[in-house]
Amino acid sequence: MNEHSEAPSQPDILMLVARGDRDGLAAALAAGADADTCDRWGVSALARAAGRGDVDMVEMLLARGAAVNRASKVGNTPLMMAAAGGHVAVVERLMQAGADAAHANKWGLKAYDWAQWASNAAEVQALLRAGGI
Repeated sequence: MNEHSEAPSQPDILMLVARGDRDGLAAALAAGADADTCDRWGVSALARAAGRGDVDMVEMLLARGAAVNRASKVGNTPLMMAAAGGHVAVVERLMQAGADAAHANKWGLKAYDWAQWASNAAEVQALLRAGGI
């Protein structure tokens, strides 16, 4: 579960990620914004960037200390969000950063399951190559 609390600057980071504003995110992180920012459901900025398939934002957040395995309140991780979206490059990057492909959410689902549901054959292959089953 995510025990990370919200700080006043966090909604700004989440909004920057949601808008795909890479320059704004880079500036906010350089100014000391928390890279591990989460919304009220525990969904991290990294999970949102992963779900968008934005490798550049994922890189920025990881470089500033975002927790690669931070789970939302229901147990979903950035890897699951990337898998659900079919974002192979993001899945591979998260796996390189130590993402736990064996982690299951509160319903027992893993990133592998998310990838299969979305019919992301390439995503499943990336997980398999990385040893994620």
